Amino acid sequence: MTYIAVIDTGINNLRSIVGAVNHLGFKTMITNDKGKIMNATGLILPGVGSFPAGMKRLKDTGLDKTIKIFFKKDKPILAICLGFQMLFSSSNEFKNTKGLNILSGKVKSLKSLNTKEIVPNLGWKTLCYKKNKNNLLFKKVNHKPSIYFIHSYYVEAKNRNYITSTISFGGKKITTSIQLKNLYGVQFHPEKSGYNGLKIIKNFLTKTKKK
Repeated sequence: MTYIAVIDTGINNLRSIVGAVNHLGFKTMITNDKGKIMNATGLILPGVGSFPAGMKRLKDTGLDKTIKIFFKKDKPILAICLGFQMLFSSSNEFKNTKGLNILSGKVKSLKSLNTKEIVPNLGWKTLCYKKNKNNLLFKKVNHKPSIYFIHSYYVEAKNRNYITSTISFGGKKITTSIQLKNLYGVQFHPEKSGYNGLKIIKNFLTKTKKK
């Protein structure tokens, strides 16, 4: 059976993302079983809640190692919101916590940017993405799409080469998505972003089809 594994760490809000993937004609399996994850054609790592709680769940279940193995096997991964943040080296949310460290960078509070913007960053924002044929997630997505966000922390990526989109937050540019080989991460919620969000998910799903 061909399916997309959606990691269940116990703190995820899974209904919307599963509904979106199913709507696009792909089967999903919500699981934290390592074998079932590794047999999937693609992996989605969603997440809500705090960085320390998310990482504790992944480590307690051994899913931190499973995600890294999945990545090393060149299988497609989509990480959303907290899932996106956990791809990086560390976060200072509540306390300094190590992340998956697949990507170099730190997760910091939006308040540290010292803007007049209200935190959390909640609602629809205009997204600017890199226009090139290799930017898979945004293929045929509307120019400067309106995308839904809800977050209080942001990623300060060390390597800007894999940043694929940004938004302006109080006049300061923050990273909102990345692409590195088979790994795709988004700070926003594509499953709650209407037509453009569905297109982003669909673009990812094209990488999960068996060759």
